Amino acid sequence: MTDRVAVVGGGVIGCGVARELAPDHDVVVVEKGQVAGEASALAAGLITMSSSYTDLRSIAEFANGFFREYDGTGEFRFTERESVEPVPPEREGEARRRAERLADGGVPAEFVEAETLADRYPRIDTEGLVGGVVFEGSGWVDPYTFATTLQADAADRGAAFRTDTAVDGVAVEDGAVTGLETESGFVEADTVVAAAGWRTADLLAGLVELPLRPYRTQCVVVEPPEDASELPMGWIPEEHVYWRPELNGDLLLGGWSFAEDDPEAASGKEDEGFRQHVAELLPETFRGMDGAEFVNGWAGVDGATPDTRPIFDAPDEGPDGLVVATGLHGRGVMTTPVAVRAVRSLVTGESTPFPLDPFRLDRFESRSRDFEFQSISA
Repeated sequence: MTDRVAVVGGGVIGCGVARELAPDHDVVVVEKGQVAGEASALAAGLITMSSSYTDLRSIAEFANGFFREYDGTGEFRFTERESVEPVPPEREGEARRRAERLADGGVPAEFVEAETLADRYPRIDTEGLVGGVVFEGSGWVDPYTFATTLQADAADRGAAFRTDTAVDGVAVEDGAVTGLETESGFVEADTVVAAAGWRTADLLAGLVELPLRPYRTQCVVVEPPEDASELPMGWIPEEHVYWRPELNGDLLLGGWSFAEDDPEAASGKEDEGFRQHVAELLPETFRGMDGAEFVNGWAGVDGATPDTRPIFDAPDEGPDGLVVATGLHGRGVMTTPVAVRAVRSLVTGESTPFPLDPFRLDRFESRSRDFEFQSISA
């Protein structure tokens, strides 16, 4: 077992990895800014693993179990709420077949007729819908609180955090990592966990080639005339928009993701076009939304992979001691429990209660970053 672990990146994945490894490793997290200062803090906090991993139930069940158990730790809360995918007539056949197939496979999903959907969720405008696909077991968290709670736990377990410290590169000698070159000196390590989001590909350039490209996504929060806190979560695939309620009665909507060629210069403000899209979509989707007021909005950059699933691996072509945890494709918060357990397995050789093959780097025939970006709505 290795003793010294250096984690690059103080987002939710880095904090979770530190918490996982700190009890039996000497762990230091190195972060160029502040903990949860970028993509993690800008996330929507959706937990939709059951619908995201319908083909790999053990992965979804492991993550969902973690959030239920971790609820109430410090300031962290997991609000469990069902998710709804409204279905228009043109998608009826596909949606019915998919819901039946998922239910037969043990996924908590069902197709609900429009009349039943209206009774169950009276704030959803079902005019023009044939029904909806409803998923149980979903919910949401506050991403920043989640990350800082993980950080506090990690620190209590002995992990150290070096913020405002940029990493210049991973040091390698005789085919094995020896630590990190940083602007404030060398950090010795037997294992380096690269969890730097979309920057991971550049960090590891020359060591491992990663099919990873940055993309920009955005969110807005509106204050409806009527409290929206009891709404279900949901998404509208054809509009590339998802939503979730806030406990204070506001409504968060996100989506409209695009590949970003200049991530460092990308705007942190939501697009005016997205705000307008949301303004038009609200009264078409919900009742009681006329006159909803804009509260705030933002945009952030994350890392995408060709198949939308992350990379958790200790690549054979890389130096010994290098572990990669990146390419979360907007699902970093919800996938954190899986990521940290996968990293522990890669560091210690311990088994996992879910397969690691879906996350291996060698699943990609090409490592090119020039792939077609796929947007996912939830």
